[in-house]
Amino acid sequence: ALTSSSSKGKVMTLYHQTSPEIAALILKGGFKVGSSGWCGGGIYFATTPAATGSKAIGPDSHTGFIIEATVDVGKVLQMTSTCDRSMTGKKLAGQGYDSISFNPGDGDEYSIYSKDRVLSAKEYSR
Repeated sequence: ALTSSSSKGKVMTLYHQTSPEIAALILKGGFKVGSSGWCGGGIYFATTPAATGSKAIGPDSHTGFIIEATVDVGKVLQMTSTCDRSMTGKKLAGQGYDSISFNPGDGDEYSIYSKDRVLSAKEYSR
């Protein structure tokens, strides 16, 4: 994943896999925070396009289309592999963080809790 610093904090190029139908909605109107996951209801990203395949496995997950997103992860809280299923954006902000990084066993993953942290999104093409 490419990393650069800006006035917003830590900005990374990250990847999210979903269905072509949902991808069209995301690219038009932005991401929506999920209802559940390892780190609660967040928007989850992998650090490589290939890694999205093993990660799009939750109840809210879909496959077939990879989005490449520029994400302002801000101040990142490093969590254990099982993260915290009760996490919320409000709870995370209360701890002074903007996003979470954790590795459930198949590579690093990032979770954000506001679509406003996504600076841009486009279809990933190999």
